[in-house]
Amino acid sequence: MLLAKINPAATFTSQDGPFAQPTIITADYLTALARPYVAGASRTNFEIQFGTYVPAVEGEHAKFNRVQSSQLVLTAEELASWGTDDIALLDVVASKLGTSVVETTEVEGNNF
Repeated sequence: MLLAKINPAATFTSQDGPFAQPTIITADYLTALARPYVAGASRTNFEIQFGTYVPAVEGEHAKFNRVQSSQLVLTAEELASWGTDDIALLDVVASKLGTSVVETTEVEGNNF
């Protein structure tokens, strides 16, 4: 799975109940998953997952901890630069969300 570190980070408000204090959650990484991807479609729906990256430590793999997800529709024109380079896709997603990719990280497996 390819993760993009974003700047500025995404922030979300979470509230456990009607009387609980709201909590601000910050996510400095995102990834995009086509749900579903149909080659040649004029529009493609993506699930954008926001979270944090935990580097590998001795005996454990690196992890992506998802904290929030949302849907984003991209047009064929917006995906024209995608090709086989997923970094280009993450750049398009980040730009559309008003942030930018500052680096990318590969995480083994589908631990999301």
